[in-house]
Amino acid sequence: MKKILKLSILLLGALFVLLGCSQETKSEFVLQEIASKTKLTYVYDKEKDSVSKLTMEIIYDITKDERYTEAVRSQRDEIVSEMEGIEGVTYTKKDDINYITLTIEVDVNKFKFDDAASRKKAPTLYNTVNAALKRKDNMVSYQLSKDAILEYEFKEVK
Repeated sequence: MKKILKLSILLLGALFVLLGCSQETKSEFVLQEIASKTKLTYVYDKEKDSVSKLTMEIIYDITKDERYTEAVRSQRDEIVSEMEGIEGVTYTKKDDINYITLTIEVDVNKFKFDDAASRKKAPTLYNTVNAALKRKDNMVSYQLSKDAILEYEFKEVK
């Protein structure tokens, strides 16, 4: 019993040290338009200035302008079909009475920025990723990425 207790304390201590040393930080940016909102969430290492994950959430409020509901849904479904099979990319889509939502998560460590076949298959995704993720010295720089999206009128959520 004492061995189990000692081992448990040791494992909890190691877990505490590992979690305490983590430098991963999240930052959110929002672009609000009349009928849509785009939220970008960066997960990055502050010390290294390197992004590990980008989550893009696009929400279209169909109560604001119902004329475009089917066009928005169709465009979203087209983007989703383009993204099928792209390494490092996962997505969820959701429809309800008021909103059409698409959430795209890009694992920067798995995503192939220079894959010509994937770029051709999913041009919308690649154009968006290239606008939101800026590379420097074989990594994605959070600071360069932040500066780039602020030029697109995104606002940082504090």
